Amino acid sequence: MSEVSTPAFGLARTAVLAAATAALVVVLLALLTITTAGRGGAALPAPGHVGAASPAEGSTVDLAPIVEAWPSTYTTTGTKSEPLYVEHITSTRDGDVFALHIEVIAQGDSALGTQLSAVRVATDGRIEWLAGCSKSGAACADDPELRGFLSAATVRSALDRGALPATATARTLHGTAVVCIADSALHPAAPPATIDLQPCFSRSTGAMLGHYSDASGSFVGATLAVGFVDAPQSDPDLIGEFSS
Repeated sequence: MSEVSTPAFGLARTAVLAAATAALVVVLLALLTITTAGRGGAALPAPGHVGAASPAEGSTVDLAPIVEAWPSTYTTTGTKSEPLYVEHITSTRDGDVFALHIEVIAQGDSALGTQLSAVRVATDGRIEWLAGCSKSGAACADDPELRGFLSAATVRSALDRGALPATATARTLHGTAVVCIADSALHPAAPPATIDLQPCFSRSTGAMLGHYSDASGSFVGATLAVGFVDAPQSDPDLIGEFSS
């Protein structure tokens, strides 16, 4: 029996074709959205913050690719609270110069004093103090024991001298991805620290943000409180007098 074409059959076939076309459009739009997000859209996590692609907490990561990708400038601002006072901390980098400003505010907003420190990493990897050094002249000319918020200069020095530790530990500080380096690995020629704290550096900028203790399984010591700002630009007001 031959097939008979009717108006009803033609309308049904048209409806099926229209539905298939609409489904194809939806699929293409979904693929376009995914591609756009991968090129910088909001669907991907911001650099330096924990996302699906971040290494697992406490995992070991290769350090050199991370350090080599850091920008040559940064400014980090934040606070560190103590029972009777609060430290307002700004650390910045401009190329081979690293500077730190700490303002101490007591209860009742009374100023207790300020500290300004700065170092430069020479082309041969030596760390030279530019301001704030209270050590001997020899130590200020080449300080292998540089620790605290200026220890980002030590990482830069280690990279320049070919002495960068091979690995670090991936951790998260207040939602920001960091890499923590063992003190003994970062300062192999220096006397060991009294307390073995691992300095932890922003994965996106290289700024030192805090210290992690394996013994307590937490961030302790010189560590910025929640709410700090970690930006990839230097602070001209703080770094200007030291930049060449």
